[in-house]
Amino acid sequence: MAFLHHYLLIFALCILYVESTDPSAQICNENSNTTTTPEITKNIDLLLTKLVQATSQTGYSASTFGLGKTKVFGLAQCRGDVPSQECSTCIQTAAKEIKTICPNRVDARLWYEYCFIRYDTKSFFGQVDTGYGMLYANVENVTDPETFNNALDALMYRVDALAAGPGSKGLGVGETKLSDFVTLYALAQCTQDLSPVSCRKCLEIANGETFCDNKKGCRVIYSSCYVRYELYPFFFPLDQKSALESSSMANYWSLTKKP
Repeated sequence: MAFLHHYLLIFALCILYVESTDPSAQICNENSNTTTTPEITKNIDLLLTKLVQATSQTGYSASTFGLGKTKVFGLAQCRGDVPSQECSTCIQTAAKEIKTICPNRVDARLWYEYCFIRYDTKSFFGQVDTGYGMLYANVENVTDPETFNNALDALMYRVDALAAGPGSKGLGVGETKLSDFVTLYALAQCTQDLSPVSCRKCLEIANGETFCDNKKGCRVIYSSCYVRYELYPFFFPLDQKSALESSSMANYWSLTKKP
């Protein structure tokens, strides 16, 4: 029995690893007017190396590489609650996969459960970018929409304020009890290149999406910000059961948003 328990634990952790490293969303901008050249490709490779090194240490990096028309801009950020080891693993995977998923594109963006990475030949630093995005809504509706939405609005107001506040590194998390047995959890995050005003603007747009109205869970993923709420814990610290549940997308509808 002890051997079986040990085997099942290893199996569950393997499932967690696979699911947590599956992309949540990806954008390979086919509308971009520029395709890669050998020099741009080289600059992207060197930029990605810089981003991985810096983000693995600090959880965030925005940098450039190259000059003139071959200059590339890049940003990488881990979700603010994610431990450093998980952050490093995620961003290494993202940097490796983004060029495979978006070959020959100069505008590429890749989201994972724990991190986000993008690059472009045009500067996007400090700009609110909600043109492209991925929306996920739980397939189940709440039983008391009025009570739920009032609690959700109040909670999101709190976590948005935290995310845009000083010293937050763009992250806000919180929870509120709906009953003795049900707790609502929420997270908001902006990329750290945004000002507090721009962060609030991005989160306001994300929270205004109606795709998730009256749903038990929701994720709105933009290039500049990210919001999520669930009826189970999904931000760190997490136990094994919560980690597996938070990474599963089996009960969600999805919608890709384009400009």
